[in-house]
Amino acid sequence: MKVTKSKPSKTTKTKQKKREEIQYQFLIAVLVIGLIHYFFIESKYIGGDYRYDLFVFWIPVIVGFLLIVKFNILSIDWKDILTNIRKEKNIFHKIIYLPLLFLVHFMLAVMYFWIPANIIFDGINKIESNKNVIETYTLKVHEFHHSSGRSGSTLVRFIFKGEKEHIKVSYEDIKPYLDKNPNDFQISIEVKKGIWNYYILENWDIKELLEIKSP
Repeated sequence: MKVTKSKPSKTTKTKQKKREEIQYQFLIAVLVIGLIHYFFIESKYIGGDYRYDLFVFWIPVIVGFLLIVKFNILSIDWKDILTNIRKEKNIFHKIIYLPLLFLVHFMLAVMYFWIPANIIFDGINKIESNKNVIETYTLKVHEFHHSSGRSGSTLVRFIFKGEKEHIKVSYEDIKPYLDKNPNDFQISIEVKKGIWNYYILENWDIKELLEIKSP
């Protein structure tokens, strides 16, 4: 006996369409807010801590991933997908389909949950750092780094509290030092202690050792 699936009613389709529109608008809003925060508001940090990875990234993203799957945010018919995978003759499609679905859900979890968690983390760090005085550190420059291309970056690398650190700078700031020996320079940084082992960078300056030694 052949069983036919009942078609969803017009009301159900309308509700689903409205839900998808709300989800899309919310996603766009999160992305826009995240980009504005990243480019214009987020503090420049030095330091790091495993607690950020655990409490700000992984826990929100994993919880978000489970919620997205549980409430079927993407409106996926899993039974239908699994049936189609079993019927699929192309081995590559069979292997790649589920990992691709996993990746899409993971990226959604990152956007929906990590971006807000990171903004909250930055806000708490600003509040905490404002309670503390500015600390000044003078450190040896490890490298003046410049790479071209779309993914290129200009960095000043150094050792801070036993760990490799760097700050992003403009090409104009680093250009005078690219053809010089970094061992001849020190970087002076002004920071405020935030939460965990994070420091908010307030100011920085590069000095040549000859200038420091001269009377």
